[in-house]
Amino acid sequence: MALALRCARLVDVEAGAFLPDRTVVVEGERIRSVHPGTDTVPDGVEVLDLGDAMLCPGLIDLHTHLVGIAACGDPVQEIKQSAAQQAFESIVHARDTLHAGFTTVRDVGTYRAFVDTALRDATGQGIVPGPRMAVAGAYVTVSTGGGMITGLAPDIVLPREFRFGSVRDVDDVRERVRERRRSRPSAR
Repeated sequence: MALALRCARLVDVEAGAFLPDRTVVVEGERIRSVHPGTDTVPDGVEVLDLGDAMLCPGLIDLHTHLVGIAACGDPVQEIKQSAAQQAFESIVHARDTLHAGFTTVRDVGTYRAFVDTALRDATGQGIVPGPRMAVAGAYVTVSTGGGMITGLAPDIVLPREFRFGSVRDVDDVRERVRERRRSRPSAR
């Protein structure tokens, strides 16, 4: 079903201009056409008048972390929450990111492996509102590198989900990729 969005101004990123009084016809997830606002809308197309609003294309953020709380500066905070808590809290981040105008993001990693893939799948299935997501699944780094929780006592062993992306060499990277592929549910 098509939807016509009428707006006072449209951002034309190709021309680098604001186009006054426009109607954008959208079908599914695709823009089908753009017309002056005075043009007649085809029969059967619902019209949504956005009033004095300016309409712009969806933004893309190429460096996000929608999952986790390590932004507080202390990665150890990551182990004070369950994966479920992090997943539920990430729903708010995804929604807020979408409402800020970002329709696509590249999420570059989480301390706890694969919570970002669960969020990606939930937004993609329409379960929760959020942008399209390209995700890392886990940080891939050396054992003391960025993305790893470090500074713990030597007798503390973190659960594997926090160490999944820790690698020594290219063979370890290949093994993580193979392991991730094996762990995915088969398509039905």
